[in-house]
Amino acid sequence: MTKTIDAHSARIHFGQVLDEVQADESRFYVKRRGKVAAVIMSAADYADLLDINAEVADSELQAALKESKKQHELGEVGTEEDIFKLLRAE
Repeated sequence: MTKTIDAHSARIHFGQVLDEVQADESRFYVKRRGKVAAVIMSAADYADLLDINAEVADSELQAALKESKKQHELGEVGTEEDIFKLLRAE
């Protein structure tokens, strides 16, 4: 869940904000002068975000995903149900 808090409240209640971020994986947009200036999130959420960005930047992974999508659209890839049917037939 993402919440918005002003910078003054964030400063006053920083310990509570950290507790909430760690306890239930909340995120906070911190506003300063009416504009979002920062985001407070758990270290685990940040690590996940870095992993996602690394995957997006991985050209080999992106090429494999495009090829997989192409194979699926051409009907060259079966569904989970197709695999189970093949296994039951053996």
